[in-house]
Amino acid sequence: MIKTELSRLRRTSFAVVLLAASMSASPASAQENKVVARVNGVEITAADVAVAAEMYANQLGSMPDDARLSLLVDELIALRLASEAAKAASIDDDPAYKRQIAFFESQTLRSVFLAGEVAKRVDDAAVRRAYDDQLARIPPVEELRLRHILLASEAEARDVITALEGGKDFAELAAERSADEASKAEGGDLGYLASGQSMAEIDAAAASLQPGTYTREPVKSAFGFHVLKLEERRTRPAAPFEALAGQIRTSLEQAATQAIMAEVRTGAAVEKLVPDVAPPAADDGHDHGSE
Repeated sequence: MIKTELSRLRRTSFAVVLLAASMSASPASAQENKVVARVNGVEITAADVAVAAEMYANQLGSMPDDARLSLLVDELIALRLASEAAKAASIDDDPAYKRQIAFFESQTLRSVFLAGEVAKRVDDAAVRRAYDDQLARIPPVEELRLRHILLASEAEARDVITALEGGKDFAELAAERSADEASKAEGGDLGYLASGQSMAEIDAAAASLQPGTYTREPVKSAFGFHVLKLEERRTRPAAPFEALAGQIRTSLEQAATQAIMAEVRTGAAVEKLVPDVAPPAADDGHDHGSE
């Protein structure tokens, strides 16, 4: 499957591989100069393999390093052989070939240019600043860590409150008596909830509690009667930088790319000689015509 896909891409990718290799060339290390094959006296090096690995990354999938190396070297050999045969047949004089080369050259120039310019604008410090700016704009959210015991009747709820007043442990009572199967095994622990994440009756009753205290009257809801205990109040912690850095970087890079392209277009003599037509909306699987 991989070899079939690589074979399909040979003709169009060879020019890109050679062009990318020449444009991104830097002083080669001894490792990069390591010769991995020769075709009619022309050396193929580890640096060539590295370029091919990047170009074919989506097709290679997961495989052992030695198998990946072997496959890539085979592909580079095939590309070199095909290239020499094409030149012998004067394919490089064909106008269609020259158009493809010009197109691939433009693609690669754009890619290398944008990568370099974006890197100047989006570095680790820029990502951190964007993270800090986002945090500064987010209003603080108070969260309450609640426990509850759900009972079928008001009388049962009052019995639980009496037991609490007598010194009974709230978590033990929840495990013994709560009708909420989801939380009773955790001692009635509902976790941290912000206002609006629970029922209005629960929010209202919990608002007046101090950490360590419980409701002295049953709280009625559509599910029955609750006895609540507030364990803790806290300000919701921000998502850690490490969890958002990748997403922020991608967003900044996209914005930088758009800005750079807008800059290079400014002052350019551009004539689009066909009408501007928006592409059709992507099919999301829903029939919006009946809405």
